Amino acid sequence: MQVINQVITPEMQEIKEMIWQTVLQRDALKQEVEAWYKEHPKEKYPSMHNLILVDAALSTLDSCYKNLWDYNNIKTS
Repeated sequence: MQVINQVITPEMQEIKEMIWQTVLQRDALKQEVEAWYKEHPKEKYPSMHNLILVDAALSTLDSCYKNLWDYNNIKTS
């Protein structure tokens, strides 16, 4: 579905920026995990909880943005 005159509130714009920053953080953590397992293939990555927390934060931000987008852009009859 394409919305021609989509509403993006200041709050939504802020959440989009937070999503972007969180994605960058997650990507950096994933690279760190990958590098760790290349050097320590039989050991558990010691800070996996950080990646889990970042994934959870990203999921929450995505849900918040979608709820705001739906509220501001889906017109009910």
